[in-house]
Amino acid sequence: MAKRAVPANSKPEADGAPGSSRQETRREEFLRAASEVFLKDGFSGANVDGVIWKVGGSKRTLYSYFGNKEGLFSTVIRDISVRAMASLVDESICRATLHETLLEIGNRYLSVIMLPETLRLYRTIVAEGIRFPQLPEVFFENGPGRASRSLARTLEKNHHVWGLRALDYEAAAQHFFGMIRGDIHLKVVLGLRPPPKRDEIQSTVASIVDLFVDGCRAVAN
Repeated sequence: MAKRAVPANSKPEADGAPGSSRQETRREEFLRAASEVFLKDGFSGANVDGVIWKVGGSKRTLYSYFGNKEGLFSTVIRDISVRAMASLVDESICRATLHETLLEIGNRYLSVIMLPETLRLYRTIVAEGIRFPQLPEVFFENGPGRASRSLARTLEKNHHVWGLRALDYEAAAQHFFGMIRGDIHLKVVLGLRPPPKRDEIQSTVASIVDLFVDGCRAVAN
């Protein structure tokens, strides 16, 4: 690997005091570079030197932020998962009706899990999860699990207004996202088909929402 060019008049890296804006900037630079390296080569194939080559610095500096290679990878997983789910845990996503709310959530969710970065992360987690079981937990808790918990809170908060029958809200939320992922996500992950276009995402979500809403509503006496 070619060495990263360093200007002749460059000075040793100064990260600043803990919590400084300089330190936070360097941390984000390392994190972005690590995301590229890990999603391209996986955890086992990734070389920390490749991260340093992209942004400069040293292993000592990098490890001062993340502890070790595994800590760096865990942070990458958490960062991508949190960013991916950000639009799904925003309270403004809630609409006037259950149907409208689920359409919005379902469309956002299916679109997010079909993004190239999200698909690469999912494949990496599956490939590395057996050897490093704590990594799938980081992914799940900050990704799918976070989305399910948020939807469960929304269902419980609005169950009177939306006329829902007595439900296990967490289980209902998990069922909903499971239906949204369905075989379409598995086929894309396996490379059996390309990610769906916007119109297919919308039609898929609409059919699932109709089924889910009918199952959740209280039956009139």
